[in-house]
Amino acid sequence: MRPLGSRMEFEAKFVGVLEFITYGPLHIGGERVGNELRLLRLHDGRLLIPASTWKGAFRSLARKLALSLPLSSVERLAVERVSDPASKLENVKDLLEDFKKALRGVPNSLFEPGDVLEVLREIGYDEELKEPEDPAGMLVSYLEYYCPVGRLFGNGVHSASTRFSDTLLEVATARRPGIGIERRTGKVRNDVLFFVESIPPGTVVKLVMVGEVRRKGDNASMLLASLLKAVDALGISIGGRRSAGYGQLNLRGCHFYVVEFRKDRDKFGELLANPFRSDRLDLNSFTSWLRGGD
Repeated sequence: MRPLGSRMEFEAKFVGVLEFITYGPLHIGGERVGNELRLLRLHDGRLLIPASTWKGAFRSLARKLALSLPLSSVERLAVERVSDPASKLENVKDLLEDFKKALRGVPNSLFEPGDVLEVLREIGYDEELKEPEDPAGMLVSYLEYYCPVGRLFGNGVHSASTRFSDTLLEVATARRPGIGIERRTGKVRNDVLFFVESIPPGTVVKLVMVGEVRRKGDNASMLLASLLKAVDALGISIGGRRSAGYGQLNLRGCHFYVVEFRKDRDKFGELLANPFRSDRLDLNSFTSWLRGGD
């Protein structure tokens, strides 16, 4: 049986509006026509930056930042082993024997049996605890429960609490030449010339992000605050051909709207129905709130 997902209550919802400016050219890959790499477009010709592109870029940066948080031992283990969706089972092989001991009720240096069983029951395992058929999958699920990256962007246990919109652009584009590289030797390939359609430097790119906060001051909220601060300081890189200097976006401005559910009850859900009627917060105010401030 696969986990059904943990049942977590949230205390607030937020909407963020971020405005970036392209530092260099930007290429979000679409189709290839002849020797030209085209940008991704809708049928009406508008350029598209999919929500999945934003999510991938933010998640990648979050994985790098997460280990700087004051994590518990199991949270740190979760970030190290299961925050990368591509290699989870491979990354937990050396932990499996200790985890099996915990499933049998035997304490060990990595896992506390009572916590393991409580968490597994919460996320949907019950009958399987008597005769585990897939202890490796259970271990991955247990660690995913504690992973702050997964709590923000989703994993096998948590639905994503932070989500991104697609971005649509109507701007003039440029064609830039490129050359083929022989991967084995790293040398330029003869007679290989192509063109890359790109969004030019100086283009304004807007992003809307929405999410729920389970509890301000917890590690998922702290990670989101650190992530936004890092994007403010360093920008973020998206799209293709980044090794050739494409894709750097610098944050030009942003603001956020927060709806705390307990405060909104007195307004009969007025702010939840329209978050833009709540107070507008700048980046410092929002990240301070995420870290536990008022």
